Amino acid sequence: MNKPRHVVMQVVKRSSGSATHHVEFLMDDNFAERLRQLRSLVPPLGALNKQRDLVIDKVRVRLPNAIWRSGNEIAIDGGVDGSCIVIAAEGSFNCGGKDRRTREKLVTYNFSIARLIELHGERPEGETLYIRDGVFANDEPAESPAGRWVASMHELEVVMRVPDAPSDFDTLHDLTLRADGQPTQAGALNPHRASIY
Repeated sequence: MNKPRHVVMQVVKRSSGSATHHVEFLMDDNFAERLRQLRSLVPPLGALNKQRDLVIDKVRVRLPNAIWRSGNEIAIDGGVDGSCIVIAAEGSFNCGGKDRRTREKLVTYNFSIARLIELHGERPEGETLYIRDGVFANDEPAESPAGRWVASMHELEVVMRVPDAPSDFDTLHDLTLRADGQPTQAGALNPHRASIY
């Protein structure tokens, strides 16, 4: 997986009205290429194909690894049915699903596939892309609604995101604890090494 990054998209305001409803998924170069391929399956609507009886103007693909969050609740356990991306003829996509508990439909605003791929290529590696109301929100002013939303997502991220990297405790790999709780160098002789047994 090359150049992985998170994409966070706000879910259209639901009956509960919370602005913190959002979906998060992991994107990389392979994901971007797959979006391009799927976009090519949806022909543009024109005079010629409008005359036909059956016109495919959308493609729906599963997005099983997305994490749907409703306020402070995380639906990692599969609390959303039918998690998917819907690709439309005009070159945009949105994420959709249904809350298993409330049966509410979950859907994000449309966003351009070309713009998402462009952002993925241009933005610094590993940067999370925040999309609110169908607008890329990372560069919005801090005092704007989009800026405040991104700030709130950063606060939630500290509490809620499953870490992608080792925890800070892993930086202490060359230290062991003495029986009194003080760190020592790993190679030093220590007859009183702490033990959980």
